[in-house]
Parts: sequence; structure tokens; C-alpha cells
Amino acid sequence: MLTSDWQISGILSARSGGHVSATTGVDNALNGQANQRPNKILDNVYQKEGYRWLNPAAFAAPATGAFGNLVNNSLIGPSRFNIDMGLVRSFRIGGSRQVQFRAEGTNIFNHPNLDQPGTAVPAAGSTSPTFGISSSAGSMRKLQFGASLTF
Repeated sequence: MLTSDWQISGILSARSGGHVSATTGVDNALNGQANQRPNKILDNVYQKEGYRWLNPAAFAAPATGAFGNLVNNSLIGPSRFNIDMGLVRSFRIGGSRQVQFRAEGTNIFNHPNLDQPGTAVPAAGSTSPTFGISSSAGSMRKLQFGASLTF
């Protein structure tokens, strides 16, 4: 009686990473517009170690009066993968009365889904503690249990 008539449901969500642009945060080209693109100086722009997503050594601010060579939205942020599941079982307890037990979980494998990394390239000769680092993530595993009585 306890091992039959369970209902299971699931939702799988898998998405590739979104496109992002690295910016210098300043007006390097001296045209009055901030947040211009940096120069890409290495072929491998990704580091993908822990929370570090972009390689800071792969980018440099362009010379004063020049535009950077990095193509707009050419960087791809972290992908997302998530599985949500539910488990339900109803038991009749006489007549039209029944008890329903329910267990539901979101992100049941507790997979880290990193948010977009910081994309402001530091100025020449300085460092940025946030460039290339994904400092936040999607929600962690959540479980909830419930019971209901129908009469």
C-alpha cells in the first residue's frame, strides 16, 4: 500500500549562457561616450575556475584616442541547468476522505547557476576585484513538504 500509486513530476531547464560585453568604463576614444569596448589581447578569454569566468589577462584598455577591438556581445556568460521535481501520494481513509502527502524540490541537485560576471575592465596599471568574477548565483536547493486532508 505504501509503495504504489506515487506520482512524480519533473521540470528540466537547460540554457546556454547569455551574451555579454566587456567595457572599459571610461571614454578611451575621447568621443564623449563612456563604457567603450576594450582590446582582446589573448585568444582564450575564458578562465572558468570557480567563480572566475573571464580571464583578466585577456583584455586591456585601448590607447587614449582609440577604440577597442573586442566585438560587442561576443562573450558568453555561464550556462544554467536546473531540475525541479515533485512527488505526491494520496491515501483514502474511508468514504470520500483522503490524505495527500506531497514533497517538492527546486534545484534538487543543488547545481550552482552562476549569474553574469563583472565586465568592467580595469584601467591600465590597476586591478579590479570583480572583473570576470560571477559574484552571485541562482537559487540553491529548496525542499518543501506538505499534507492535506480532503473530506
